[in-house]
Amino acid sequence: MASASSVDDTGANGENLSFAEKLQKKHEESHNPTVEEVEDEEDKPHPPSSSVPANTTSTAETEEAPLSEKAKGKQKVEEAPAGQANQGKQAVPQPFDTTSEELFPALGSGPKPRAADPVPAAWGSKKPASVARKANGVNGNGTGSSGPTSRTSTPVSGPLSPSTNSQPRMQMPGRHSETVHFTPSQLLARNQLKKPIPDVLRDINKKSKARVEMKHGKDGGIAFESIGPSVDTVQQALREIAKQVGAKQSVKIPVPASARPYIIGRQGATITNIIQESGAYVQVPKADDSVQGLDEDDDHTIDVVVEGDPIAAEIARRKIEAIVKERTSTMSTRLREIPAELYPFLAGPFDSGLEPFTQGGEVQVKIPAYHSWSRQGPPKINEQTQAPILAPHPSSHIQLVGDREAVQRARADIEHQAEALQGQLMTKQLPIDRNRHQFILGDQDSHNNFLKDTGCYVILPHDDDDTEMVTLVGPQDRLDLGEASVVDLAMSMQQQLIDIARLHNNAPQGAQAHARAITNYLKQREALAELEQLYNSRIVLPPSGAPMNWEVFSRDGPTGYRVKSDITNIINAHPPSRFRQVEMNPFYHQRLRDDYRDQLRQQHGVHLVIPDDENDSEVVIVYEGASEPRTPFELPRQRPSQADAVRFEEALRQAEQIIQNLSAGQRPIESRPVEVPQKFHDKVHRHVSQEQRNLSEGVFPIQFIPPTDPSEAPIIRGPNDRLDPFAEVIRAFVEAEKQDELERDHMTSFDFPKRHANFLIGKRGENISKLREEFDVDIHLGEGKVDIKGPPNKAEKAKSRILAMSKKLDDEATHVLKIQPQYHREMIGARGSQVNRLQERYNVRVQFPRSASNQDDDGSVANGSEAGGHRNARSNQAPDEVVIRGPKKGADAAKEELESLLKYTVENSHSGTVSVAQGQLPSLIGTGGREMENIRQQTGAKIDVPGARDGVSPSGRVEIKLKGTRKQVEDAKTLLQGRAKVFDDSTTKVIDVDKKHHRAIIGPSGTTLKGIVAAAGGPTHGQEHNRIVKVPRPDSGETAIRLEGNKAVIDKIAAEIQKIVAERENQVSDTVEVPTEKHRHLIGPGGETRRKLEAELGVTIEIPRESVQGPQRSQIKLSGPADKIAPAKERLSGMFKDVEGETIEVPRSLHHVVSDNGHFFVKLRRELKVTVDHGGQQPPPKPLANQSGKSDTPLPLITDEGTGEEGYKWDLVDKSAASSNEEGTIPWILRGPSPEALSKAKMQLEAALERAKVSSCTGYLVLPDPSSYRLVIGQGGERINGVRAETGCRIDVPNKKGGRNAKAGEGDGGEAIVVNGSKEGVERAKELILEAVKGRY
Repeated sequence: MASASSVDDTGANGENLSFAEKLQKKHEESHNPTVEEVEDEEDKPHPPSSSVPANTTSTAETEEAPLSEKAKGKQKVEEAPAGQANQGKQAVPQPFDTTSEELFPALGSGPKPRAADPVPAAWGSKKPASVARKANGVNGNGTGSSGPTSRTSTPVSGPLSPSTNSQPRMQMPGRHSETVHFTPSQLLARNQLKKPIPDVLRDINKKSKARVEMKHGKDGGIAFESIGPSVDTVQQALREIAKQVGAKQSVKIPVPASARPYIIGRQGATITNIIQESGAYVQVPKADDSVQGLDEDDDHTIDVVVEGDPIAAEIARRKIEAIVKERTSTMSTRLREIPAELYPFLAGPFDSGLEPFTQGGEVQVKIPAYHSWSRQGPPKINEQTQAPILAPHPSSHIQLVGDREAVQRARADIEHQAEALQGQLMTKQLPIDRNRHQFILGDQDSHNNFLKDTGCYVILPHDDDDTEMVTLVGPQDRLDLGEASVVDLAMSMQQQLIDIARLHNNAPQGAQAHARAITNYLKQREALAELEQLYNSRIVLPPSGAPMNWEVFSRDGPTGYRVKSDITNIINAHPPSRFRQVEMNPFYHQRLRDDYRDQLRQQHGVHLVIPDDENDSEVVIVYEGASEPRTPFELPRQRPSQADAVRFEEALRQAEQIIQNLSAGQRPIESRPVEVPQKFHDKVHRHVSQEQRNLSEGVFPIQFIPPTDPSEAPIIRGPNDRLDPFAEVIRAFVEAEKQDELERDHMTSFDFPKRHANFLIGKRGENISKLREEFDVDIHLGEGKVDIKGPPNKAEKAKSRILAMSKKLDDEATHVLKIQPQYHREMIGARGSQVNRLQERYNVRVQFPRSASNQDDDGSVANGSEAGGHRNARSNQAPDEVVIRGPKKGADAAKEELESLLKYTVENSHSGTVSVAQGQLPSLIGTGGREMENIRQQTGAKIDVPGARDGVSPSGRVEIKLKGTRKQVEDAKTLLQGRAKVFDDSTTKVIDVDKKHHRAIIGPSGTTLKGIVAAAGGPTHGQEHNRIVKVPRPDSGETAIRLEGNKAVIDKIAAEIQKIVAERENQVSDTVEVPTEKHRHLIGPGGETRRKLEAELGVTIEIPRESVQGPQRSQIKLSGPADKIAPAKERLSGMFKDVEGETIEVPRSLHHVVSDNGHFFVKLRRELKVTVDHGGQQPPPKPLANQSGKSDTPLPLITDEGTGEEGYKWDLVDKSAASSNEEGTIPWILRGPSPEALSKAKMQLEAALERAKVSSCTGYLVLPDPSSYRLVIGQGGERINGVRAETGCRIDVPNKKGGRNAKAGEGDGGEAIVVNGSKEGVERAKELILEAVKGRY
């Protein structure tokens, strides 16, 4: 056996054989096939090609890259007998597609992130490198990169490539097509299909934007061609086909054991990515300790099992084989001895020098870009040769990946060329201002263009290096050209210097401090970036701690002036009065960001500038002012006024107080280090957040801050009295995690119903991912089984949660309601509000069919579908079916409510339309939609008015849609049709009227215009006349009066206006003398007398204002036709010609009793037009206050016991005794328009004197409850009038407006009922009043 082994391990020449060569030799010895044994190619089931899964037609079928000899030796040879591949194969359920939204409903999802579009750099090339070609390395500090930004010579292809045929096929823009071929062995048997293939295609074509067609092949297979707008859409449709008609494939892939960790990836990232992208189940066997540490050439292999539909299994197989191929048949090496300064010259401009190194495409060559020094500075110079002494870079290296032999050849070629370059290249140091370095070279294209044009390369100093020296590398004869180009690029920009601090020299906190506050505020508000974009300029800020001098670089002088002017205006608009600095411990900064910033912005119009530096405690408050929500912020550019500064001060003071209250009463904040291994930092951070999730109000969470330097320990920060206990919590958690790490390989398995698998996984695996993160375990879902790998206690908790979910799903019920599609929109509600409410209330899923016919402009159906969790509707769900699924109790309740909602919707889904002229819409809608809202409230109907973009018929009419109950629709229809008829019968007329006549047409308070409209048959209520007749405003220069309305009415109004204008054109004016004291009689209450006279006499009466002085004060101007002026003048002269006054002597003791506080004078003036004066004598003084029922004794309360009738207060005043001091008489001179009026006035005065003589007493009755006065008055005054008639007394009852319902004993007697008359009459009146309120007290 030993000799055999030695022979097997050596070749013909005695050399050791590699693992791949041994496999090939073993295969050749064990099986020598003959022609008869080889299966016919037409009968042999071919595996899919390497670039298109499941026999997808692609150029890779005919142009697959040849394998090297070693790679060929490592290909697995199928040993199964021909014709037995399909024997014994049974159809098994297809694997789960984690991208299916129907199979995997999410707990909640948001929109997909959108990839950012490439944006051109501000300087250098016109287009970004990502658009022009693959980026060559990474920009920055000279570190290498092996990612897509590195130089690479081999393109990367995706798992599905566009299909090609034998003849070129023209692709239309926006249309993509691919074809996939299935052999009979890859298809499910007919009796295993859930539905016929044509039905499957119809469902997929209905759901997808792609169109899939089926074609039968000669070998009994089927080809499916998918055509759609994008590659993703086409491939998704093909994957859906494979899931439904493809037979489950189980593939064992032998791979070297050394490739196992690369297939799994760090923490399972690689294998998870393979499963997610392919949809197949991938199982990698456990690691065998006996083979650990073997190198990549050892012969130990393991089998990776892949299960899934044909496409999913093929995608997973290729990904795994790609990883294996990279780790076994290829070699990866780094060239660590080549100086980084040579990299650009080895790669050449635009990577033109890489081709010779790729060895015909067998090697990928990645040369990092090198733009600036990192750890090492410019090379030293050899004093003898003046050549630079170039040293290898410590971390940025050239990487070669490919076939071993090809890699070795490429390495030798690169090292040989590098050695030659070292003898040719020279360096030159150029002193260029640091701020101009950015203009020398921009993106990667500019570097390549510079190298191509000058043959040189520029290396900039590192950002942390304060030197200004730029290093130019190139051949000696090209350095001068390179230097000239560098200088031209650096000096191509105009520079302006702005001293920000100088603009506010007198800032209280200091000019530099205020300038820093402004700078930080504008940076946070992204104002500087906006200015740079607006002016295509560059603003360079000074380093921290330096004077605040901004440098502005622009392409030309005028642009620099404009940007400097704009910056100056902005700085001037932000004086110190807009800012306030508040010291706040950084511990509270996050709370300010989360809870206070938006609140202060909305309530006080201020913005918080919170520092990002953990060591900076200064928070800056900036006043911005109120703004509308979702309105773009605009910087002020006007210097604020003094009044503005006062407003700033108040808002800043309030905001400062709110911020300071945040830390008021809190314990001192401290920080302490905690020992936590770096691998547990993320877990500790999550644990800290979970532990403090339910803190009480006012308690701040302890902060866990990982270190930026791995050599340092993390810290916890918070109130000092809580740090030590919380540190113990963290230490206990870390110890528990360490123990868990020892038990991480523990496996818990249990049965789980396959029908619930989709709920466990969730949409795109969200549910199972949340469980993994919450319980810190690895969860795998198999065929009716769940495997949980992790610490036992955590695994048991996860198991309990999953089993509880299963139990809950077992209680699930499903109801299918038949609802006509026209009612879906109303039942779903705006943005799914109705559906969401049902789902949240009853914990169910309500699934409406997603039908294009149901969608409306507002997207309510689509949004409702999203909320309902059924964006991808069931393929067998009818358009009139609504599915309710959830716990039985909740599903039953949701079904009942949905049926009630359907009944209500049907009853309120009557509709109708009204045709109106498009020009009528503004008047129907009204200002701010007020008119249309009134119609909606009046009728209760839903009214949909077409918008400006809606179609208009050729006749110029639009349709208004009505919806509601039958009565609501009919009422709204009648109302709108009536208005439409009025509008249709309307006409518009414009009359040019001299502006001097406008006032006469309008009349006092619009009375003349109202009268004209009413007389013509127009509306008489409200301000409707203003809609018919539109007179220009007095301050406008327009003279035309616009009439709009019913034709007959408009004609009459126009005729009347023209008549008024004609009369005023021919009218004359005159004056008549009327005593000033008679003017009020001429005007009358509310101007009624004057209006009646104007209508009766046919003239306009103008009465002088009180401000007029001199003779004109008594002159009344009359304007009108000449034939009416004289009669009007005579009428007014005679109307106010008073008869000689008559004098009556009234005893002074009875003056106030007769005048009744002036009521008697008002009565004479109103009824008889008679006035009273006293010939210049002064009336006697009014009675004393205590004679009016006022008393210093407080009234008893109605709640006092035993008050009874004593709950009121009664004072009786003998007026004869009260006025005994007043002797003599006072003249009352009566003046009136006629003897008859004077005679009547005299009679009334004499009667009042007689009553006053008899009325010797006045009683003041005060009731404790003023609300009982209404009982004294009675309905319509019936009761009080009866008392007056029976007693002959004058009785005044207080009212609310008179202020007589004040507290008892206060006021000027206003709270008392005043009774005047004889003593007997007054006493009797008191008794009747108390009888009226009897039972009240």
